[in-house]
Amino acid sequence: MSPPSRSLLILYATETGNAQDVADRIARQCRRIAFQCRVKSIDAFSAPALLSEPLILFVISTTGSGTEPRVMSALWAQLLRADLPPDLFEDLAFAVFGLGDTAYDKFCWAAKKLARRLAGLGAHEICERGEGDEQHQLGLDGALEPWTQTLLAALLALYPLPPGIEAVPESAVPPPRVVIQNRDRESAGRSTTDDPLAADRAFRTAVVRANTRITAEGWYQDVRHIDLELEEDGEIRYAPGDVALIHPVAPAGDVQDFLELMHWDEDADAPISIVRTMGGGGPTFVCVGGGSLSVDSRSVPARAPPPPPTDDDAAHARREARRLPRGAAPCVF
Repeated sequence: MSPPSRSLLILYATETGNAQDVADRIARQCRRIAFQCRVKSIDAFSAPALLSEPLILFVISTTGSGTEPRVMSALWAQLLRADLPPDLFEDLAFAVFGLGDTAYDKFCWAAKKLARRLAGLGAHEICERGEGDEQHQLGLDGALEPWTQTLLAALLALYPLPPGIEAVPESAVPPPRVVIQNRDRESAGRSTTDDPLAADRAFRTAVVRANTRITAEGWYQDVRHIDLELEEDGEIRYAPGDVALIHPVAPAGDVQDFLELMHWDEDADAPISIVRTMGGGGPTFVCVGGGSLSVDSRSVPARAPPPPPTDDDAAHARREARRLPRGAAPCVF
């Protein structure tokens, strides 16, 4: 008899990237006990796709007044169908960690709703739901650290370590999720002087006209009012709750001084590739471009807010919903 699979799917639902950061941190801890972790955005899976997964961890942020992140809306709509059978997810083991703020009434509401609905559809919750509170003196870590230990204990109870395998100590350096490789200019396929943002029409140039702190000086949170003057203001449309992704650009003189100080001035324009070692897409080619732009090895687009849904998205969600087994289970919360 073959040993049980040690595959763990971690799905995060985020607006600004906090849930993705938490999902990555949990994955690092689970890899210590020999789990093969896949960290994905929740919008990459539909309800039918979840049926083939034996073990899933959900990391869910809360937005607005207890609302789920927009990337979760399509899956949530499918799970709310009243005709789903009560044993739909009887073979699914799951855990949920929610991110929220007790300053709001509906604290971690999206995570609570998801856990309750999955249990109502027959799924088995392997440990008590975790709830991270931004108001805690340690922030999200106040709940995340102890809950992660509880999760590891639950996983080891279900999936003991194989013979001859030991848990990696917490003090050990985890394996890298990405590696950086040098590339020659010909293989990069483009000029190394190109601005990587210039070809993306979604990015606009802006000048910071005001940057004023609006919280008291003694308060631990630094909340600011930032006034941006953008080119072609009339073409930019946004709604309450939208998130702006900002790429700061350092002055050229400061960049050159820094490169010379670090003796990097001859290497700054050499193209490099960032290659993921644990799945999640192919290599991302990046030209440092003199150091004026920061490089996020976790891929900035994955952390950016999703685009508004299109008619094609809605049609796809309806098709996926029709694939679900039908039954007679009411949807009650």
